[in-house]
Amino acid sequence: MADNLTPELVDYLLAILYLTTKRGKRCCIKLIEVSKILGVAKPTTSLMLRKLLRMGLITKSSEGIAISELGLEVSKAITKKHEVLEDMLIQHGLDHDRACEVARVLELIVDDADITKIARTLKSSQSVCDKLQCRLDSAVRSRKGR
Repeated sequence: MADNLTPELVDYLLAILYLTTKRGKRCCIKLIEVSKILGVAKPTTSLMLRKLLRMGLITKSSEGIAISELGLEVSKAITKKHEVLEDMLIQHGLDHDRACEVARVLELIVDDADITKIARTLKSSQSVCDKLQCRLDSAVRSRKGR
């Protein structure tokens, strides 16, 4: 996985994935769209997108921003980790919103081997939410709580 990822950088990466998935194809996204979905200022969005660009997780063209192959791979892995961690936390008594919030932090700490072990011990999925939308909602709630 890409080094130096923070939950905040993942928020931006997943916002781009969400916006492109919502359109049904991998296409270019405008900075303002990312800014709006996360509820952050355009200068902050610009800074974070530059970091993702340097990491090779997104590409930039005159048409806008797109997720790179590496970015797609990383975002899918993070989304899967988030899903397993959220389900585990729900099965251990946390409500959905809190489980999502905690999973957002843990998804960058827990490695793939541990996720595989955790997934094997879980009952069937406890959450029926759209994991990508859920993850973005948690990011927005986190920002509002600051």
